[in-house]
Amino acid sequence: MIEEHKTWQSINLSAIGQRLAWLQQQPDKVIFCKESGVHYVAVTKERSHIKLSLVEKINQQTDLLQSVFDFNYPLHLVSEYTQAMMLGLVWQSQPQRIYMAGFGGGRVPLVLHHYLPDTVIECAEVDPIAIEAATQCFGVKLDDRLTVTIQDGREYLEQQKSDTQYDIIMIDVAFGNGYFPHRLSTKEFYQICEKHLSSEGVVVANLLHRDQFYAEKITTFQSVFSQVCLCVCQESNSILIGSNSQILEKDEIVSRAKYLQDGHQFSFPLTDRALEVKVGRELAEAVPTLDKAQIFHDDSPPAGYFDCWLF
Repeated sequence: MIEEHKTWQSINLSAIGQRLAWLQQQPDKVIFCKESGVHYVAVTKERSHIKLSLVEKINQQTDLLQSVFDFNYPLHLVSEYTQAMMLGLVWQSQPQRIYMAGFGGGRVPLVLHHYLPDTVIECAEVDPIAIEAATQCFGVKLDDRLTVTIQDGREYLEQQKSDTQYDIIMIDVAFGNGYFPHRLSTKEFYQICEKHLSSEGVVVANLLHRDQFYAEKITTFQSVFSQVCLCVCQESNSILIGSNSQILEKDEIVSRAKYLQDGHQFSFPLTDRALEVKVGRELAEAVPTLDKAQIFHDDSPPAGYFDCWLF
């Protein structure tokens, strides 16, 4: 089985390279741009880096970065927060089924699809233009193990059968300007996630440091999951990890991450991200306002929540 996986991975990496080969001939410029709602979805080439951004129509100086990668190393996760999202594997190293709300450039799904040849990865994405950009410019190819449904991430989960369970649920729906859909940050939403988790399952969610409701979103997460860890990245993101399975101490998290790093030979430093994880008292010290933060509920978005967004 191991040799079969290695053979498949070799073929898959070659296929990704072939899908990306055309990019090497492109000059440094915008190589994809389409209108989508209040944004333009733009893909820009800068030497070997390809980045997907949202550009607001009313302020075209904006550049809300969504995804980035180096086409010379397509399995390398450039952004620290995407590396940190892979820490879900610490709790579930051989997941059978993964769900991801938010697809963007498809960087994490592509990497999971490559390194976990037996895993089914279901994604939901509200923007069909982003999916088009991912398949055209980011080397993503959808198949029977990697699917994307054009749908709200919460609606997709709500519509699954009651016995549908995932080993890892990932939430990556934050926009670069700080907006995080309210209905995907409430206690009721995380209860839906918990309902569809396997007994040892884990939820991983991307937050932005500058979010004015940062503490509230962590407190809300803590109201549903018995163990909550926080990985604070040097960029503008933090990754929340929640589980109702066994409690893992920091040294066990790091040990398991190193085992994964060595086993898969990831080119990105998963062990470094594990060393940055804050648990228990460390988490409370990192976010001192947690004890005063309110829990978010569906029916009561706080005043000012939507101020950063365009309608």
